[in-house]
Amino acid sequence: MTLQQESNRQLIQQRLNLFRIPVLLIFLILAARLWQLQIIQGSDHSLSAERNRIRRIQLIAPRGTIMDRNKIPLVENRPSFEILLYREDMKNRKETIRFITEKLGVLPEELESILRRSRNTGLYQPIVLKEDAGMEDASIIEGHRRDHPEIQLGLEPRRLYHYGKLAAHLLGYVGEISERELSSNQFPGAKPGSLVGRSGAERTYNQILVGKDGARNVLVDSLGREKHLLDEINSVIGGEIQLTLDLELQQIAEKALEDKVGAIVAIDPRNGEVLAMASSPSFDPNDFATRISDAKWAGLRDHADRPMQNRAIQNSYSPGSIFKLIMADAGLAEGLLDDNPAVYCRGAASYYGRTFHCAKREGHGALHLEQAIAKSCNIFFYDLGRRLGISKIAQHASALGLGRRTGIDLPGERAGVMPSPEWKMETYRTKWYAGETISVSIGQGAVSATPLQMVRAIGAIAMGGLLTTPHVLLRAEGVPETSLKWPAVRLPITEEHARRIRQGMWESVNNYGTGHNAAVPGLDICGKTGTVQVISNELKRRLNEDIEDHSWFVGFGNRDNPEIAVVVFLEHGGKGGIAAAPLAREIFRAYFSKNQPKTRTDFPSFAFGNRSEEGGLQYTND
Repeated sequence: MTLQQESNRQLIQQRLNLFRIPVLLIFLILAARLWQLQIIQGSDHSLSAERNRIRRIQLIAPRGTIMDRNKIPLVENRPSFEILLYREDMKNRKETIRFITEKLGVLPEELESILRRSRNTGLYQPIVLKEDAGMEDASIIEGHRRDHPEIQLGLEPRRLYHYGKLAAHLLGYVGEISERELSSNQFPGAKPGSLVGRSGAERTYNQILVGKDGARNVLVDSLGREKHLLDEINSVIGGEIQLTLDLELQQIAEKALEDKVGAIVAIDPRNGEVLAMASSPSFDPNDFATRISDAKWAGLRDHADRPMQNRAIQNSYSPGSIFKLIMADAGLAEGLLDDNPAVYCRGAASYYGRTFHCAKREGHGALHLEQAIAKSCNIFFYDLGRRLGISKIAQHASALGLGRRTGIDLPGERAGVMPSPEWKMETYRTKWYAGETISVSIGQGAVSATPLQMVRAIGAIAMGGLLTTPHVLLRAEGVPETSLKWPAVRLPITEEHARRIRQGMWESVNNYGTGHNAAVPGLDICGKTGTVQVISNELKRRLNEDIEDHSWFVGFGNRDNPEIAVVVFLEHGGKGGIAAAPLAREIFRAYFSKNQPKTRTDFPSFAFGNRSEEGGLQYTND
C-alpha cells in the first residue's frame, strides 16, 4: 500500500513538473513583452495615447490684402469650412470611405487621388477631403459624429477677389502647391496643402502675401469634440501690398474691352507705374480659390480665345503703323530728317523689284515728317526705312525696349522679336534681304511686340528719352520704400526730336488725322493708329473668308507734360482709327476728369483733312 502511494505521488510530481515548465515559459514571455511595452516602447505608446486625447489643430494664416493705388481692397479673405479626415481616428477604412463618398458627395476617383497624394504626409496630419463645405455637409458631419469621429470640420480662410474678373491677369490667382514645387523649393516655407500664388501679383509677391500658420492643442473626447484648450500659437496674417493700379481706370478699360479680344494698358510714362492693364477675354480668379473642377479648367484651357493668357505681356503681335513712331525716332537720331525733307506719296512705290502700296491708294502728295505721322503714310516710311537700313532700325528699336522683356514685375512676359541680320542668321540660318526692311519699316514682317512694350517705347519718346521699368507694386508691408527702386534709362533723344514726333501724333488726333477718334475736347491728346494685315488679300480671296485686321492705337496726354500713356490692341478689330482709338479716348477722358487736365493753348495753322460736302471728314484710317 505504501509503495503504491509513493508511486502515485511520484507520478503526480512528474505531471506537475511537466505543467510548471510551460507555465514558467508563458510567464517569461509575458514578462518580456511587458518589458518591451513598458520600457523599450513606453515613450512611443505614451505619445500615441496622448494623441488620442490631445489634438493639434493647424491655424491657417490668411494671405495679405491687395489694394489699388487709392487703398481700395481688391483681394481679401473670407471664412470657409473644409472637411477633414483624421486618419488616426479611423477604425474601419471601408466604412469611412463609404460615408465620404455616399454622404458627403466626394467622388470615389477624387477620394482615391486625395488619399494617394497624402501617402507621404504624417499620419496625424489631417487630410482635406472637401473645400468650401456648405451647411448641408456640416449637418451631416454633426449627425454622424458618434459613428465617424474621424471626419471633422476645419476653418480655413479663402481668397476673395472682390471684383471677379476685373484685373484677373494682373492680380493672378492661388492654388495648392504641387509635389514638384515642394521638392524644388520654389516657395520657401510651404508645406503640403499650402496655397501659393499661381500667376500675376499673387505669384510675384507670394512671399510677402503669405502668412505664418499657427496651431492650438486641445483635449478631445472619444467623438473628437474639443473639451479644453491647452495652448495656442496665433497665426500671423500675410503682408499687405498696394498696387499702382487705379480701380476706376481699370473698370473703364475692362468695360471698353467687353465682348472683344485684346488688351489695354495705361502707364505713367514718368515712372513706369501701371495704372490699368486689361486683357480680354478674362477669367474669375474666385474659381481657383477652391480646387477648380476638371470641367471648368478644361473650359478655360481649351477655349479658342485663350482667356488665361495676359495679352498685354504674354502675346506679341506685329505693331503695324505704330512702329512708324520708332522709325521717326531712328530717322531723327541718324540725322536723316534734320532738314525736314518732304517725300512725295503717289500711293505706291517700287523697292528692290517689288511694288509697295500706301493705305491711301491715290496718294498723299508731298509730306513732311509730322504730316506723315498724322496721315500714317506708308511711302514716307518705306523711303525712310530704305535709307536707314535694318541694322540702324534694329539698333534704335532695341534701345527703346523692343525684342526684350520690359522687366515688369509679373510672370510670363514675352520678349517679342526685333529682327536684324544677326537675328535672321541665328534663327533661320540665312541672310537678310533688303526687301524685308521695307515691310519692317511699317511694323510688318518679322517684327513683333507686346502691347506693354509699345506703350513703354512711345512713352519714352514722349518723355524725351526716359525709358522706365513698368511695374505694378507701389508699396509692400515690411519692405522699405527706399528699396523699391525701378530702373530707368535716359536715351539720347533730344527735346527737339521728341517735340516733332509729339507734334505729328498731336496732329493725328486733333487735326483730322487717322487717330481723330481718340480726341477729347479740351485735352492735348497725342496718338498714332495701326492696322495690321493678318493674311494677304490673295489668301483672303482663296479662303473666301473676311478675316479682319488687327487694330492698334498708342498715345499719351498731355502733349507737353505727359502724365499717362495708353495702348489699345484688338485682335481682328479692323481699322485702328475706327476700332482702337475710341477705346483709348475713354481712358484719357476718365483719367483727366479727376486729374485736372491742362487746357490746349495752341493750334497748327494747317489742316490735313478736308470737309466733305455732307459736312463729314475725309481721312485715311489706319
